[in-house]
Amino acid sequence: MASSSESADAPALSPSAVAAAEALSPTAATALPSRHGGERHGWQRLVIEIVLLIASAMLALAVDDWNDDRARGRLAGRVLLELKVEVEQNRKAIDDVLGYHEQMRESFHKSRQALAKGETWEYPAAFDGLNQILFQRAAYDAALLSQTLPHLDSRTLSALSVLYTQQEEYTQNLRMFAAATLQTDDKDSSRDLRLTENCFKQMAAAERRMIGLLDKAATAIAAELAAR
Repeated sequence: MASSSESADAPALSPSAVAAAEALSPTAATALPSRHGGERHGWQRLVIEIVLLIASAMLALAVDDWNDDRARGRLAGRVLLELKVEVEQNRKAIDDVLGYHEQMRESFHKSRQALAKGETWEYPAAFDGLNQILFQRAAYDAALLSQTLPHLDSRTLSALSVLYTQQEEYTQNLRMFAAATLQTDDKDSSRDLRLTENCFKQMAAAERRMIGLLDKAATAIAAELAAR
């Protein structure tokens, strides 16, 4: 009976006191961490999605680069084959004229010696000026235009660069010497013979150097083709 009266006499709790009591209850205490945990998981999902997007973009770029490298590799292979043929053609062109130029150098030297000794001399019967060479360079120019040369092996690139530079200089010298051999000086045969002999001497020496450069380029090209 005492407890019943005590309960009846206990003062009623105000609304604010009820709210404070609920806030301190175990149920409310676990509700707040649950809400914050959901927000944290949402941010984690967002970060993961961003990372996946970045990874996908990087993978796509890597695939594109790989495809580009393969395409450049195939193009470089074709260019090397074309350069191989071109170098072989230019090597043959040198072989075709070197023998004649060396023969003319020797013949004019003998004629000049005979003249100096007061002996009978004559222009070589086979003399037909300098034999001009038209070097092929279409494959090299195509490689320049397609920007394929930088993708070749450094030894191949170096050999080709030196070779085609020397070919251009050779062509310029050939034109100059060819014009000189066509000009004769009837009043000074000794000078005429000396100049003509020197033209053939210089061109034959240049052609022997060209053969060395052509062979070096051919070796570099063959080695790179074998490595592909």
